[in-house]
Amino acid sequence: MPRRHRGDARPGRGRAPSRRRAGRHGLRGRRMRETLARKHHRQQALLRVVSQQRLSTQADVVRALRGAGFAATQATVSRDIVELGLVKVARDGTHAYAPPSAAAPGGGMERLRRFCEDYPVEGALATNLVVLRSLPGTANALAAALDASRLDEAVGTLAGDDTVFIAATNERHARALLGRLTTFGIARKGAK
Repeated sequence: MPRRHRGDARPGRGRAPSRRRAGRHGLRGRRMRETLARKHHRQQALLRVVSQQRLSTQADVVRALRGAGFAATQATVSRDIVELGLVKVARDGTHAYAPPSAAAPGGGMERLRRFCEDYPVEGALATNLVVLRSLPGTANALAAALDASRLDEAVGTLAGDDTVFIAATNERHARALLGRLTTFGIARKGAK
C-alpha cells in the first residue's frame, strides 16, 4: 500500500488540489464589492427619500425604500440610519427623519439652542459632572447636540434614555459649563 503523506486527499493520488484563495480577486472579493455597491446605492436612496418625504418611523422608511426598488428590512434601515447620522427633527408638530445637515443649519451651537427650545431640559451639578434631564427618548439627541457644540469645558458625554452626563475636568469647569448651558435655556435644578 502506498504511503500517505500529509495533505493527500486520497491514497495514491498525490497532494490534494489546493483551493482557490478568496482574496482581493477571488469570489468573496467580488461579492463584497457588489454588496458594498448595493449598500451605497441604498443609502443614497435613503437620503433622497428622507429629504423628499416626511417619514417618522423606520417602517415608513422601509416602505419608501421598497417603493424606490430597494429590498430593505427594518434592521438594515436601522443600521443605515445610524451610519448616515440621520436625525429626527420637528416638522409641523411631528417628528420626521432628516439628513444631519437639516437638523442644524447653523452648526453645533445652533443645534443645541434649537433642542433646548423644543424640549424642556433641567441641569444639576455633581462634583465634576453636569447632569441634564429631559424627556424620555431625547437624551441621545441632546448628547449629540452637545458633542457637535464642542464645548471647551466638556471632556465627554454619556447618554441614557432621558439623562445626559457631561464630564468636565474639574468642579470649577463643571460649574462654568452649567452656567454656559443656562444661556441656551437649560434650567438649573432647584432654581426658581
